[in-house]
Amino acid sequence: MAKSDPRDDAFLREVDDEYRRSQLEGYWSRYGRALAIGVVVLLVALAALLYWREDRARRAGATGETFNLALTRIDAGNFTAAAPVLADLAKNGTPGYRAAAQLEAAAVAIQSGDTAKGLTLYRAVAADPGLAKPFRDLATIKATRAEFDTLPPATVIDRLKPFAVPGDPWFAIAAEMTGVAELRLHHPDRAAPLFIAIVRDTLAPPSIRNRAAQLAIALGADPASLLAPKPLTGMAQ
Repeated sequence: MAKSDPRDDAFLREVDDEYRRSQLEGYWSRYGRALAIGVVVLLVALAALLYWREDRARRAGATGETFNLALTRIDAGNFTAAAPVLADLAKNGTPGYRAAAQLEAAAVAIQSGDTAKGLTLYRAVAADPGLAKPFRDLATIKATRAEFDTLPPATVIDRLKPFAVPGDPWFAIAAEMTGVAELRLHHPDRAAPLFIAIVRDTLAPPSIRNRAAQLAIALGADPASLLAPKPLTGMAQ
Protein backbone atom coordinates (compact mmCIF):
# COMPACT_ATOMS: atom_id res chain seq x y z
CA MET A 1 0.00 0.00 0.00
CA ALA A 2 1.41 3.39 -1.04
CA LYS A 3 2.39 5.77 1.71
CA SER A 4 0.94 9.27 1.69
CA ASP A 5 3.33 12.13 1.22
CA PRO A 6 3.84 14.05 4.53
CA ARG A 7 3.81 17.25 2.53
CA ASP A 8 0.31 16.40 1.28
CA ASP A 9 -0.91 15.79 4.86
CA ALA A 10 0.48 19.13 6.02
CA PHE A 11 -1.12 20.87 3.06
CA LEU A 12 -4.49 19.27 3.78
CA ARG A 13 -4.32 20.26 7.48
CA GLU A 14 -3.47 23.81 6.46
CA VAL A 15 -6.39 23.92 4.04
CA ASP A 16 -8.72 22.51 6.74
CA ASP A 17 -7.55 25.07 9.32
CA GLU A 18 -7.96 27.88 6.84
CA TYR A 19 -11.47 26.69 5.98
CA ARG A 20 -12.49 26.60 9.66
CA ARG A 21 -10.98 30.02 10.23
CA SER A 22 -12.89 31.46 7.30
CA GLN A 23 -16.09 29.83 8.58
CA LEU A 24 -15.58 31.36 12.04
CA GLU A 25 -14.91 34.77 10.53
CA GLY A 26 -18.06 34.39 8.47
CA TYR A 27 -20.15 33.48 11.47
CA TRP A 28 -18.73 36.38 13.46
CA SER A 29 -19.32 38.91 10.66
CA ARG A 30 -22.86 37.61 10.31
CA TYR A 31 -23.88 37.03 13.98
CA GLY A 32 -21.16 38.74 16.01
CA ARG A 33 -23.07 42.01 16.43
CA ALA A 34 -26.23 40.28 17.58
CA LEU A 35 -24.24 38.08 19.96
CA ALA A 36 -22.47 41.09 21.48
CA ILE A 37 -25.77 42.91 21.93
CA GLY A 38 -27.24 39.80 23.56
CA VAL A 39 -24.36 39.59 26.04
CA VAL A 40 -24.73 43.28 26.93
CA VAL A 41 -28.50 42.90 27.42
CA LEU A 42 -27.95 39.85 29.64
CA LEU A 43 -25.40 41.71 31.80
CA VAL A 44 -27.69 44.72 32.12
CA ALA A 45 -30.62 42.49 33.10
CA LEU A 46 -28.49 40.69 35.70
CA ALA A 47 -27.31 43.99 37.16
CA ALA A 48 -30.91 45.27 37.29
CA LEU A 49 -32.04 42.08 39.06
CA LEU A 50 -29.30 42.38 41.67
CA TYR A 51 -30.11 46.03 42.25
CA TRP A 52 -33.83 45.26 42.57
CA ARG A 53 -33.16 42.58 45.17
CA GLU A 54 -30.87 44.83 47.16
CA ASP A 55 -33.32 47.73 46.97
CA ARG A 56 -36.23 45.52 48.04
CA ALA A 57 -34.27 44.23 51.04
CA ARG A 58 -33.32 47.77 52.01
CA ARG A 59 -36.92 48.97 51.71
CA ALA A 60 -38.21 46.01 53.69
CA GLY A 61 -35.72 46.77 56.46
CA ALA A 62 -36.75 50.42 56.57
CA THR A 63 -40.44 49.51 56.55
CA GLY A 64 -39.91 47.05 59.39
CA GLU A 65 -38.20 49.72 61.47
CA THR A 66 -41.07 52.12 60.81
CA PHE A 67 -43.64 49.51 61.85
CA ASN A 68 -41.68 48.73 65.02
CA LEU A 69 -41.65 52.45 65.80
CA ALA A 70 -45.44 52.52 65.58
CA LEU A 71 -45.72 49.47 67.86
CA THR A 72 -43.38 51.10 70.38
CA ARG A 73 -45.59 54.17 70.48
CA ILE A 74 -48.70 52.01 70.86
CA ASP A 75 -47.13 50.07 73.74
CA ALA A 76 -46.36 53.40 75.40
CA GLY A 77 -49.99 54.43 75.01
CA ASN A 78 -49.13 57.20 72.56
CA PHE A 79 -51.85 56.38 70.03
CA THR A 80 -51.83 59.88 68.58
CA ALA A 81 -48.18 59.62 67.53
CA ALA A 82 -48.63 56.09 66.19
CA ALA A 83 -51.64 56.92 64.01
CA PRO A 84 -49.84 58.81 61.18
CA VAL A 85 -47.12 56.15 61.01
CA LEU A 86 -49.69 53.39 60.64
CA ALA A 87 -51.66 55.44 58.10
CA ASP A 88 -48.54 55.89 55.94
CA LEU A 89 -47.72 52.17 56.08
CA ALA A 90 -51.33 51.28 55.27
CA LYS A 91 -51.08 53.44 52.16
CA ASN A 92 -47.52 52.92 50.95
CA GLY A 93 -46.25 49.73 52.58
CA THR A 94 -45.83 46.30 51.04
CA PRO A 95 -48.97 44.10 51.20
CA GLY A 96 -47.85 42.41 54.40
CA TYR A 97 -47.00 45.61 56.25
CA ARG A 98 -50.06 47.31 54.76
CA ALA A 99 -52.30 44.66 56.28
CA ALA A 100 -50.45 44.66 59.59
CA ALA A 101 -50.70 48.46 59.80
CA GLN A 102 -54.42 48.41 59.08
CA LEU A 103 -55.00 45.73 61.71
CA GLU A 104 -53.04 47.70 64.30
CA ALA A 105 -54.83 50.92 63.35
CA ALA A 106 -58.17 49.16 63.77
CA ALA A 107 -57.19 47.87 67.21
CA VAL A 108 -56.00 51.35 68.22
CA ALA A 109 -59.26 52.90 67.05
CA ILE A 110 -61.32 50.44 69.08
CA GLN A 111 -59.12 50.91 72.16
CA SER A 112 -59.62 54.64 71.77
CA GLY A 113 -63.39 54.22 71.71
CA ASP A 114 -63.93 54.64 67.96
CA THR A 115 -65.42 51.21 67.30
CA ALA A 116 -67.00 52.29 64.02
CA LYS A 117 -63.62 53.28 62.56
CA GLY A 118 -62.01 50.09 63.81
CA LEU A 119 -64.70 47.93 62.24
CA THR A 120 -64.36 49.82 58.96
CA LEU A 121 -60.63 49.07 58.88
CA TYR A 122 -61.14 45.41 59.77
CA ARG A 123 -63.75 45.02 57.04
CA ALA A 124 -61.45 46.68 54.51
CA VAL A 125 -58.71 44.14 55.27
CA ALA A 126 -61.14 41.21 55.20
CA ALA A 127 -62.46 42.27 51.79
CA ASP A 128 -59.08 43.04 50.17
CA PRO A 129 -58.22 40.24 47.68
CA GLY A 130 -54.71 41.65 47.37
CA LEU A 131 -53.86 40.58 50.92
CA ALA A 132 -52.90 37.09 52.04
CA LYS A 133 -55.69 34.91 53.44
CA PRO A 134 -54.33 34.78 57.03
CA PHE A 135 -54.61 38.57 57.26
CA ARG A 136 -58.15 38.55 55.86
CA ASP A 137 -59.20 35.74 58.20
CA LEU A 138 -57.73 37.51 61.23
CA ALA A 139 -59.58 40.70 60.29
CA THR A 140 -62.86 38.76 60.13
CA ILE A 141 -62.25 37.19 63.53
CA LYS A 142 -61.30 40.52 65.14
CA ALA A 143 -64.25 42.36 63.61
CA THR A 144 -66.66 39.69 64.82
CA ARG A 145 -65.23 39.80 68.33
CA ALA A 146 -65.39 43.62 68.38
CA GLU A 147 -69.08 43.73 67.47
CA PHE A 148 -70.09 40.38 69.00
CA ASP A 149 -72.52 41.87 71.52
CA THR A 150 -74.45 43.78 68.86
CA LEU A 151 -74.59 41.10 66.17
CA PRO A 152 -77.53 38.71 65.82
CA PRO A 153 -76.38 35.25 67.02
CA ALA A 154 -77.29 33.72 63.66
CA THR A 155 -74.94 36.21 61.92
CA VAL A 156 -72.10 35.24 64.24
CA ILE A 157 -72.64 31.54 63.55
CA ASP A 158 -72.83 32.02 59.79
CA ARG A 159 -69.78 34.30 59.63
CA LEU A 160 -67.58 32.03 61.75
CA LYS A 161 -68.71 28.73 60.25
CA PRO A 162 -65.56 28.32 58.08
CA PHE A 163 -63.34 28.78 61.14
CA ALA A 164 -65.23 26.82 63.82
CA VAL A 165 -63.77 23.56 62.54
CA PRO A 166 -61.12 21.56 64.46
CA GLY A 167 -57.75 22.05 62.81
CA ASP A 168 -58.42 25.58 61.62
CA PRO A 169 -55.89 28.11 63.00
CA TRP A 170 -58.75 30.21 64.43
CA PHE A 171 -60.79 27.26 65.69
CA ALA A 172 -60.66 27.97 69.43
CA ILE A 173 -61.83 31.59 69.37
CA ALA A 174 -64.29 31.00 66.52
CA ALA A 175 -65.79 27.94 68.23
CA GLU A 176 -66.09 29.81 71.54
CA MET A 177 -68.00 32.70 69.96
CA THR A 178 -70.11 30.25 67.96
CA GLY A 179 -70.90 28.23 71.09
CA VAL A 180 -72.02 31.34 72.99
CA ALA A 181 -74.13 32.40 70.00
CA GLU A 182 -75.76 28.95 69.99
CA LEU A 183 -76.58 29.37 73.70
CA ARG A 184 -78.23 32.71 72.93
CA LEU A 185 -80.40 30.86 70.44
CA HIS A 186 -81.20 28.27 73.14
CA HIS A 187 -79.28 25.48 71.41
CA PRO A 188 -77.21 23.95 74.24
CA ASP A 189 -77.05 20.67 72.32
CA ARG A 190 -75.07 22.46 69.59
CA ALA A 191 -72.94 24.52 71.95
CA ALA A 192 -71.70 21.72 74.24
CA PRO A 193 -69.82 19.75 71.53
CA LEU A 194 -68.01 22.93 70.50
CA PHE A 195 -66.86 23.63 74.05
CA ILE A 196 -65.72 20.03 74.49
CA ALA A 197 -63.76 20.21 71.22
CA ILE A 198 -62.05 23.39 72.41
CA VAL A 199 -60.97 21.73 75.68
CA ARG A 200 -59.55 18.79 73.73
CA ASP A 201 -57.61 21.12 71.42
CA THR A 202 -54.13 21.17 72.96
CA LEU A 203 -53.13 24.07 70.68
CA ALA A 204 -55.88 26.33 72.01
CA PRO A 205 -54.88 29.08 74.48
CA PRO A 206 -55.25 27.89 78.10
CA SER A 207 -57.62 30.75 78.95
CA ILE A 208 -60.06 29.74 76.22
CA ARG A 209 -59.79 26.06 77.16
CA ASN A 210 -60.56 26.86 80.79
CA ARG A 211 -63.65 28.91 79.88
CA ALA A 212 -64.80 26.18 77.51
CA ALA A 213 -64.40 23.53 80.22
CA GLN A 214 -66.51 25.55 82.64
CA LEU A 215 -69.25 26.08 80.06
CA ALA A 216 -69.23 22.43 78.98
CA ILE A 217 -69.58 21.21 82.57
CA ALA A 218 -72.32 23.79 83.22
CA LEU A 219 -74.18 22.31 80.26
CA GLY A 220 -73.99 18.85 81.83
CA ALA A 221 -70.90 17.41 80.17
CA ASP A 222 -69.13 14.66 82.07
CA PRO A 223 -65.70 16.02 83.11
CA ALA A 224 -64.18 12.76 81.90
CA SER A 225 -65.50 13.47 78.41
CA LEU A 226 -63.38 16.61 78.27
CA LEU A 227 -60.22 14.54 78.10
CA ALA A 228 -58.94 13.77 74.62
CA PRO A 229 -59.31 10.04 73.85
CA LYS A 230 -56.02 8.22 74.10
CA PRO A 231 -54.82 6.14 71.13
CA LEU A 232 -55.20 2.39 71.54
CA THR A 233 -51.93 0.51 72.04
CA GLY A 234 -50.89 -3.12 72.22
CA MET A 235 -53.41 -4.26 69.60
CA ALA A 236 -52.52 -7.24 67.47
CA GLN A 237 -51.25 -6.34 64.03
